[in-house]
Amino acid sequence: MTTDAETTAASNDVDSHELKANLRQADPGVLVAVLAQLTGDATVIDRFGPAISHVPDPPERAGVTDPETAEVLVSAVVEALGRPRSDGVLAADDPEFFRLLLPVALGSEVDDEFVPLLLEQGGFQLSQPTLPRTVPIPATMTVAVVGAGLAGIITALAAADAGVTYEIFDRNSEVGGTWLTTNYPGIGVDTPSAYYSLSRDVNPDWTSYYPQGGEYQAYLVALADKYGLRERTRFGTEVEALRWDEEREQWQIHSVDRDGNRDVTYSSVVVTAAGYLNRPRWPEVPGRETFAGISVHSAQWDEALDLTGQRVAVIGAGCTAVQIVDSCVDQVEHLTVFQRQPHWVAPRKRPTDDVPGHRRYLGRRLPYYANWHRLKSYWGTSDNNYPVILRDPEWAKDHLSISPANDVLLTLCMDYITRTFGAGTELAKKVTPDFAPYGKRIIRDPGGYYAALTRDHVDVEASEPAIVNERGIVTADGRQIDLDVIIYATGYHLDFLSTIDIRGRGGQKLADVWGDNPRAYRGGTVPGFPNLFINSAPNYSPGHGAGANFSMELMAHYVVECLQLMALRDAKIMEVTQDAHDEYVGGIDKAMAGTVWCHTPNAHTYYRSGSGRVVVATPYRLVDLWHQHRAPIEEDFLLQ
Repeated sequence: MTTDAETTAASNDVDSHELKANLRQADPGVLVAVLAQLTGDATVIDRFGPAISHVPDPPERAGVTDPETAEVLVSAVVEALGRPRSDGVLAADDPEFFRLLLPVALGSEVDDEFVPLLLEQGGFQLSQPTLPRTVPIPATMTVAVVGAGLAGIITALAAADAGVTYEIFDRNSEVGGTWLTTNYPGIGVDTPSAYYSLSRDVNPDWTSYYPQGGEYQAYLVALADKYGLRERTRFGTEVEALRWDEEREQWQIHSVDRDGNRDVTYSSVVVTAAGYLNRPRWPEVPGRETFAGISVHSAQWDEALDLTGQRVAVIGAGCTAVQIVDSCVDQVEHLTVFQRQPHWVAPRKRPTDDVPGHRRYLGRRLPYYANWHRLKSYWGTSDNNYPVILRDPEWAKDHLSISPANDVLLTLCMDYITRTFGAGTELAKKVTPDFAPYGKRIIRDPGGYYAALTRDHVDVEASEPAIVNERGIVTADGRQIDLDVIIYATGYHLDFLSTIDIRGRGGQKLADVWGDNPRAYRGGTVPGFPNLFINSAPNYSPGHGAGANFSMELMAHYVVECLQLMALRDAKIMEVTQDAHDEYVGGIDKAMAGTVWCHTPNAHTYYRSGSGRVVVATPYRLVDLWHQHRAPIEEDFLLQ
């Protein structure tokens, strides 16, 4: 596979002085890995590796070395760029070669089980086929993708790679999904930008470690341009219903366009890529409709809204509320934050979120460089975090935290509270949760949220509003707060496809099968709903690290492997058995019982459905999830 970095490799017209100046600022561990891949020479690891040590650079580890070694390494990289690669040397993505590079680049030993995953997640090679390709997927096999956000894009590209005809349906007028439609002040990515991308399209030019939503949306638009996705997308078309047609052995796709015209099309396979957080959730506060000022939900932001000099209330204390408060605190005349329950907030780990110029420069010009930084970002925020969510029963008896690993995070967050508000102060008490970290999704302070809460013109109410009236909000203890604007940062309804009427065999409704307890087998498959794959499936989202893009790529790979199995067996229909489904879901529940989410029932989190069962997060390591989705287990399916 040729990486994007290779296509922008340094050429003869690159200023060598500028190149060297940027290389001197680079992580020497990454440079050794790059040098090895440029030359196909593993001996450079032994030559330079012993002189490189690693220091914490949260959430990663950074290589450091002495000035003399650094200068020799820089010269070696420049020399390697100036000569053609020799034939017969080790390939850059050779698994054994790659395994040798990992410790010097990542700063830690890496078990063999992670190597194929890391090759893929670093963008060094495309997801590798698992089943034999001795029989092609038939041209009659078509895939309908519901949603043109990140998940839909990933699914469409995987289908195209496999030579499968696909069509995307999206209710919006452009690709992007959430990043297109959500534009509140301060909206940003809380997964590190170096990682939150397609592994096949590593972006070397992020301006921020956590970019604003507009920059991320621009990345998705660029993907649509690059791969011609719009030509295969029905924009302004909402899928209202999916019906399994027994006679045709296909899915009926019932849709409506922006003009109200309804249509029915057919597809062999449907992949839903619509996410599970789509409908804004407004709180049930008495009098909400009576407010004479401006009411706005963060998911339906009015770009014309100017908060300058306004008396504003923000209802909510989650990630969205934090970003809005951080963004608008200097504009408003007065700000009141209403929190039903505080979250654990982790401090920003770097002095600034701006990506250093040398990293962007080298990412554009030095082959493999941006790929390694993507991989470092993944490695620092993925299964290394897994112990934090696992409950140690003995430890949990006597601690608010659930394990020593969890306690490290709790201590970090508590120290941040103490530094900002002072130990034991009223404000410190208001923002301190009474559950273990990760009981609710951890929030990363964009840089000024906690500081904003200490400002003279900011108040924190440790409760929800009691009443909304024409003038503003009445607090739980009866005080009137007069307002000009009320911002509802209260999240979304948890919708596992409940907005689409999905009917499988015999007309059974998916909503009835699930009730208030959605569950699925690998690939988001459900008995009675053949050839249906749910991308944002129950118990499939990474809860302890990485990003949603990880699970989306696994799902796209798995769907293609299922299509390949159908081709190998000359089958048109693939449906998970009830026994396989129930056993898999039972395994999830057993593993989930040992996690933080089952130990913190007092934490109000969207991870739980109304039934009380944790239905969003997966209890597994990401490497386990990756291996589970390499290929379908044939005996777990009915193939016809």
